[in-house]
Amino acid sequence: MFLRNGCPGLFLGVFIRQKKNKSGSISVQIISKVGGRYKVEKTVGSSDREDQIKNLVQKAELDVISMVGQSSLFNSEQDVQLENYLDTIENMQIRTIGPELIFGKYTTPSATMLSKKTYSGNWL
Repeated sequence: MFLRNGCPGLFLGVFIRQKKNKSGSISVQIISKVGGRYKVEKTVGSSDREDQIKNLVQKAELDVISMVGQSSLFNSEQDVQLENYLDTIENMQIRTIGPELIFGKYTTPSATMLSKKTYSGNWL
């Protein structure tokens, strides 16, 4: 997730906020911005322990993904297999082809004129 204004989990106008309460504990909330105002969509939980706060943030990130309806890029098994295969390919295994292989041999008019020996002077 992204980091903005100290709030991790920014996603399409929805982000995760960690807010300190009067009691000293920290609440993890899912916030959206609607009409220029911030709206608390959901309070995931609160804690004063750092490990529990990290767990709450992870839970909030999953909740944001489900709220927005974003799905993973590689859902199907075929896509996962393709991604795994592409991860094994290295640059040395890729052959680049130039435009002459696609469009055929192309010569510029100046190259054609020079090849007809129309130039009678010194080439250097």
